[in-house]
Amino acid sequence: MKLNIQATTTEINNLIAIVQTAPIAKAYERAIHALWAIFGDFFTALVAKKSYLLNSDFSLWGCSPAERRENLAGNAYMLFYKAVSDFKPSRKVPFAAYIAKIGEWRMLDEKRKNAKHSKREELDRRASNSDPDEEQYSRIDNRDVNPFTGERNELDCDFDKKDLVARFKKRLATSDPKALSRFDIIYELCSEGNYSDAEAARRIGCERANMKNVKKNLRQTMAECGLEEEFRQLMAA
Repeated sequence: MKLNIQATTTEINNLIAIVQTAPIAKAYERAIHALWAIFGDFFTALVAKKSYLLNSDFSLWGCSPAERRENLAGNAYMLFYKAVSDFKPSRKVPFAAYIAKIGEWRMLDEKRKNAKHSKREELDRRASNSDPDEEQYSRIDNRDVNPFTGERNELDCDFDKKDLVARFKKRLATSDPKALSRFDIIYELCSEGNYSDAEAARRIGCERANMKNVKKNLRQTMAECGLEEEFRQLMAA
């Protein structure tokens, strides 16, 4: 395994401990950025390599290796962050080996999850090719980009989405009105298909680098409410 920066096991575990326990945002940011500087290229390349298992995912068809890495970079970072948060040094498994296995398991799981979605895409594509008049009904909607995980939406009913939006807004309105405003902006951008950290930061009025904390805080709030999975699905809509 070739890493960007060489670090000892103790140094790596110390950084992981800071990410998991730091009460100050700046300390957490420095630690996760340091870990990403060490493992980022390796892990992103691993996720991109394993993405070739996703033969059913049309969004990756025709992509060069570099394009795959670029398209999956956000997904890789969020997966890496979760791996850092869940890692337990007491298990005596090297962190590099741990994230390598995590990346493999996740991409295999993505292959299973994409199967149903991609079957619908194939039917839509065939309908479009066979009858141009039906193109407006079979056009694949590419606005299902999730800035938090890169995953595709699993919700099929607009009513369900509206219900979830209402539930989230109710929770945020009572717990963190400022977070509610940020949620509205991020969800609006996702719905428009124009999401980017840069644009979200511009509308929110913060630095682009702070968007990681903004999204982390939203996820944390939903997790505390027992709505983390629903939130992940909604933001992929």
